[in-house]
Order: sequence, then C-alpha cells, then structure tokens
Amino acid sequence: MNNEIHFKYYDMVEEYAMESIEPVAKTEEDALAFYFQLLLTRLMNNEEISESAQQEMAEEAGIDKKRIDDIAMFLNRWGNE
Repeated sequence: MNNEIHFKYYDMVEEYAMESIEPVAKTEEDALAFYFQLLLTRLMNNEEISESAQQEMAEEAGIDKKRIDDIAMFLNRWGNE
C-alpha cells in the first residue's frame, strides 16, 4: 500500500473491484486509489469535474481511461446508498 494515499481510498478500490465490469488487477490498486483520491478531493472542494478533468486525473493516476465511465457509475451508485 502506498503511504501517501489514505487507506479509505483502498477500501473504495476494494468495493469498486467487486462491482466493476472489468476485473481489477492487484497492480492497478495503487493507481485506482490515487484516482479516487483525486476525484473525491475535487468533489469535496466543490470543483467541477468535466470529462477533460476526468481524463487528466486518469492520466495523472495512471489508470486506463476505459475505467472512467465505470468508476463514475460506481460513484453514482455509491453516493445514492
């Protein structure tokens, strides 16, 4: 586990992995946790999260851009629970 990323984001990765359309490889966990951290930090700061912002965060975190829509749907379900 990367010490710079709070463990709660790894918990989110674990939940996401259970619901994800594409299986999540162990090697993707750090990048996905970092992406969740970037994304949720923006949400908590009431910053806009445009498609281009999502693309930039995905690139910064090192996740496959094909996961962006799947993660957005996961977060929508997660936020509604």
